[in-house]
Amino acid sequence: MTMLIEVVGSGELEEVHDLFIGTLGYESRSTHLARKQLVNAKRKVALAFPNEDYVSYLANRTFLSASDYYILDNRRPIIAHLLQEMVEEHCNLSKVPVSVLIDISSMSRPMLADIIRLIAELDAPHGVNATFVYLPAAYVKGNAEHAPVAVSQPVTPEFAGWTSKPELPITAVVGLGYEPDLALGALEFLEPTAAWAFIPTGEDRRYDDAVKEANRSLEVMLSDDRSMSYSVEEPARVHAVLETLVYGLVQRSRPILIPFGPKIFSLCCLLVAQNYAPSVTVWRVSGETLARPGDRQASGKIVTMEVYFRPPISEE
Repeated sequence: MTMLIEVVGSGELEEVHDLFIGTLGYESRSTHLARKQLVNAKRKVALAFPNEDYVSYLANRTFLSASDYYILDNRRPIIAHLLQEMVEEHCNLSKVPVSVLIDISSMSRPMLADIIRLIAELDAPHGVNATFVYLPAAYVKGNAEHAPVAVSQPVTPEFAGWTSKPELPITAVVGLGYEPDLALGALEFLEPTAAWAFIPTGEDRRYDDAVKEANRSLEVMLSDDRSMSYSVEEPARVHAVLETLVYGLVQRSRPILIPFGPKIFSLCCLLVAQNYAPSVTVWRVSGETLARPGDRQASGKIVTMEVYFRPPISEE
């Protein structure tokens, strides 16, 4: 049975967790928590991106290999086995929820989607307490070029959504990011009857300005009452607002969530969509680029959100 999701509030890094899941990638911030010795977990795992041996990848791999971290391939069956093994070991020792710490900062959206779906489908009698961590990146001036769309599809097949009422209109909820006109392109492709926009603030004023500039041509499509700013540092509030909006939309339409922008908004979209599955779609759009992305370093801010994956109440 699929577990229900409840956002508890801010999580605590200081607590001892049963499992830590991070990434081994090319970004410096993928090992920021480890290098600052901020991970307090009985078992520590880094999911490795393949063929990314540039920028900080090799330095990250060397550091993690010399520390008490297990490096595993970023493949869904491996993640599923890791999580179920964690639950089975925990249940033999305790009757409290499993505790897992997850650094989403350098995760791809499909990886994050897989982790949320796999946790929700775990056979965990007492549920799972997941503390998600997001490290905003230090400001780097983005590329102002308009890259052609390379990917436009559901983030994973499990989040493609399904409805018994295909005649219902499509509504879109888009998180704005720094990619010039990609959000506009996604809306033009999906042709929703209505659209809402979530605009990130609080990472860095220069990022705020970059988001506004990148989406200037989208402003004419959105009314003031359908554009809302959110603080990257308050994910629980973002989730509450998003869930309230989707609750209303799902009654009369087919909502599609398009999470551009900070990864914390992607997390909120996936959590809401999981609770409303299969009525809500999460869409993924990315632009094609010939240049390899540069390094991203942690700004020093740490954003956390604790989420309880609650098992269904037994009929007994």
